[in-house]
Amino acid sequence: MSPSVSSNPSPVKSQQSHHHRAKLSTAKLHLKSLFGQSPQSSNSNLFNAEEKNSATERRSRLHFMRQWSQVGHNKKGRISRDMLETWAESLNALLASQIGVSVFGAFLRSEFSEENLQFYLACEQYRHSSNNFSLQRRAKNICATYIQPGAPREVNLDSKTRDLTLQLLQAPSHTSLLPAQKRIYSLLDNDCYPRFLQSNIYSSLLKEAE
Repeated sequence: MSPSVSSNPSPVKSQQSHHHRAKLSTAKLHLKSLFGQSPQSSNSNLFNAEEKNSATERRSRLHFMRQWSQVGHNKKGRISRDMLETWAESLNALLASQIGVSVFGAFLRSEFSEENLQFYLACEQYRHSSNNFSLQRRAKNICATYIQPGAPREVNLDSKTRDLTLQLLQAPSHTSLLPAQKRIYSLLDNDCYPRFLQSNIYSSLLKEAE
């Protein structure tokens, strides 16, 4: 007599499914807060979860939005399929889209690595600082937030790049952060960006645009 085959899903598959649902839920909540979607909107099935963020999460989100505040899209509009396909062309194409930056940030938050994108955007602002006072102020803030060992949003820099950046920031110039920015861009491009294109959040947006 052959052994019976159970129809119940394996514990491993159940855990993986629960993990994917939890990550997608986190990204959905962040996207809802960014785009101001209501439950009655056209994307309501994507942003229908209700949850209050902690004070720390709200401060983090506001800080992220201040770093990239030039949001000019229609907050109640759909994300077109053409736009989504453009994001898949390259990381540069994704970062050139203000909506794309917000969606990518939501994905990275679900992966607990949003600090990489925040740092990259902070470096962009730093490079375009209009005066020395602004340059020095931003250099101090970026160093304390992202670069120093034990910083609250410390990014993954090798010791050589970190030491070089700390040395360059002793006399800040518009190019002081370039080595560190290039290192984090490479991490985003080779690791985070491919996973974003394979993520549930990106797949869900593609389905919404059909």
